[in-house]
Amino acid sequence: MKGCAETSPSLTEGCTAISTPCVGSAETSWSDRRQLYELARLESLVHKKIHLAVLCLVYTGANVVCLVFNSMDEEFREEHRMPFHMLEFWSTFIFAVLQIYIMAFVASGSLCVNPWLLRVVMVFNIAFTFVPAALLAVSVEKFEVLAHEIEYSNEITMAAIDIVMVRALMRNAGAKVLAINYVTALFALAITTTQLGVYNWAEDGEHLAHYFEFCFELLSGLISFSFCINGSLGCAKLLQQRLDAMQCSEGPDALIHGGSDHVSV
Repeated sequence: MKGCAETSPSLTEGCTAISTPCVGSAETSWSDRRQLYELARLESLVHKKIHLAVLCLVYTGANVVCLVFNSMDEEFREEHRMPFHMLEFWSTFIFAVLQIYIMAFVASGSLCVNPWLLRVVMVFNIAFTFVPAALLAVSVEKFEVLAHEIEYSNEITMAAIDIVMVRALMRNAGAKVLAINYVTALFALAITTTQLGVYNWAEDGEHLAHYFEFCFELLSGLISFSFCINGSLGCAKLLQQRLDAMQCSEGPDALIHGGSDHVSV
């Protein structure tokens, strides 16, 4: 492990530089290999979570664009009706797919929910975002109402995912967590149910419902971004702890036991 200990512990180079000379050496024990694998895994998770966070910001930006479009006059909205709906529906579908990867790479045991329930919610989220987007790609005039009904109904499941993420983010906040969970749940459900009612019963319902929709989805994108960044920082902290422990200790097991603080990865 001497070669490893002398290697620079930088976040971008540490894992790669350490694993190259040590894994192939005859003196490398199984414990050493396990340590090096864990370092490489943590560094990979740091990068993946940052990439996911950037994509969440792109989705947030798409909803800002839709808000701007929705604030334009009726003639402009009608003239650009097709590209507007394509951006609206396909960005929502892509975000639903993105949330699958967030659950896979970011959650990693940090979500205290029934895993089967979470799977069902994610399946419905994917199906009910792809179907309306595909229908509108065929014909906006024919399927516009049906597509909006499906999308607005499905945003209840999106709200459920947001609630789960907020719970994970606020878990260490102490006694206020329960109140925050209830407020977040009520706020998310209020927006989704209100926009569904506005769309069906208000005059100029589609135009008004779009404001609720894009504000909710913008908030959802920011929640997912915070969730990804929080996970990336946690992995980076744990990775640095283990690299520091490896440099300071002569024992082969020091790397595994170096990061004693619990960090959700």
